[in-house]
Amino acid sequence: MLYLRACGRIFVFLVALAALAAAVQPVYRVDADTLFLPLDGVALSARTGHVAWRLPRYQGQTYTDGHGLLLLSWISGITPRLGHRTTSICRVRTRDGTKLWCSEESAVHEWVVDASGERLYVHSPGRLEVLTTRDGRHDQGFHLSDDDALTMLPLPTRGLLLLEREHGQVKTAWRYQPGAATLEPESVPAALYPFRSEDHGLLLYAKPKREFFLAAPFHLLFGHHDEREAPFASAAAFPRASLTRQGFIFTDWQGSSPVVRGGNYEGALWQAPRAADDPQLAVSNRTAMMLEPDGDSSHLQAWQLDTGAPAFRETLPGTYAFMQAGNGVLVLQSARDIRLLDAVSGAERWRVSGHQGALAAIAQSSIVFWEDGGSLIALARRNGALLWRVHFQSF
Repeated sequence: MLYLRACGRIFVFLVALAALAAAVQPVYRVDADTLFLPLDGVALSARTGHVAWRLPRYQGQTYTDGHGLLLLSWISGITPRLGHRTTSICRVRTRDGTKLWCSEESAVHEWVVDASGERLYVHSPGRLEVLTTRDGRHDQGFHLSDDDALTMLPLPTRGLLLLEREHGQVKTAWRYQPGAATLEPESVPAALYPFRSEDHGLLLYAKPKREFFLAAPFHLLFGHHDEREAPFASAAAFPRASLTRQGFIFTDWQGSSPVVRGGNYEGALWQAPRAADDPQLAVSNRTAMMLEPDGDSSHLQAWQLDTGAPAFRETLPGTYAFMQAGNGVLVLQSARDIRLLDAVSGAERWRVSGHQGALAAIAQSSIVFWEDGGSLIALARRNGALLWRVHFQSF
């Protein structure tokens, strides 16, 4: 049961939960100013903290594009004797929480959404089903063989890459393009690791030769084939990467010199030097950013994603352990303060002293954090002022 007590613009909600912590309570921005907490089945206004709508609490899978598309799934039926389970996949209207449609799927291993937001791919034993997100109807279906260890990777534009693994190595790969009558086989390296993001950014990495691949169509983006050029290849740490559906930035080496490389899925690639072994990286729209510590300060650099042309460079006092871009802004957090910067120009919009906890969501009107003790706190995007606080308690 949810209890509400209002005091000025600060609202306190008491929610009956067995346990609650930021790490197990995800927050999804499902449209411009609506936040959804699936473990409570509660949607909140990012402007006021008020409850916008409710659904039954559940533990299942949630997908949203942040712009009005919200899909939920949970196991809705189990037949122990037959070892059979049914998964309900539903689309929910983010304005009021109304279920627009539900589809009952049998023995689901995994489901993902196309980058276009128009198709839902459902993998069950021996089958790949393609549903439309508009009405949940089955559009196409394909037979799959030996698919116990199958990974589905939505492509940055549209379509799907399927990787079947055996003993940790890629055994078979297929590509699906919407409307195609068959799955097309792809020839890929065995030791392949996918870097992917929630909004369908995708970059593939093969560690033995430190090769980076684009996935649509699959081809080599960059690799080190001469060990004399890359003397630290065997000892180099696994690369760090940040990516969106617009493009990517990742750490690499140019000979013995550490660099970052960035680019887009049309094949553009550029590089820039880096000083830190493990810098923080972020991509926002058409800008790639890198944050490096330097004693008691931090260096922030940004480049145009498509060309690598410098976008901005700033030196900030203090060291920041966290950086995240989204919705046109860049959030920096340290133990002492939070800074909000424009992701295009690097201009600082505001700075708030004090540590507000883990970032939960970046909405149109507010930046939302988890506080110690299980509170959500919202700061205005315009000036960093406190908008509201939502407190969760077990009782």
